[in-house]
Amino acid sequence: MRSYTGRHIKIHPLAATIVTMGALLSGCSQVSVPMGSNNIDTPTVLTGSIPSATDVAYSDINDGDRGIIAAHLDSLSEDLTGEQAVAGLSLPWLNSVSGNSGTLSGIDTATLSETGCVTFRTTANTITGIKLYDGTACRDVTRKFSVTTLTVSDA
Repeated sequence: MRSYTGRHIKIHPLAATIVTMGALLSGCSQVSVPMGSNNIDTPTVLTGSIPSATDVAYSDINDGDRGIIAAHLDSLSEDLTGEQAVAGLSLPWLNSVSGNSGTLSGIDTATLSETGCVTFRTTANTITGIKLYDGTACRDVTRKFSVTTLTVSDA
């Protein structure tokens, strides 16, 4: 078996073949590291924080649930002019699509004439359990209510 010498180093033919093949084949392999997501609807969260009460409320009670809550407040629109009429009112709601349900209570109409908004409390029975939420619903240009804020209640 012959060895080739390059200056002061002896190179064995088998070792030279292995090194050459390794160098050639390394160009065919690919290593990729995912850096994010191209999905605009649910992007990859690259940073995290402790979720706030508002974040939890919006992940538990979806847009459809908030729409049903607002529709129930709209159904009371005639009664919302008198504070006595809604003081002890308890109004159940159900979203048959999501399966979430709850009860509206504590509807406060004190600022309705000035701001067009009412505050309320609602329970929500979701897949994550039953929680109590504080919310605000305001009238839009069509005089329909829309839930504008929703947070998990401390009580």
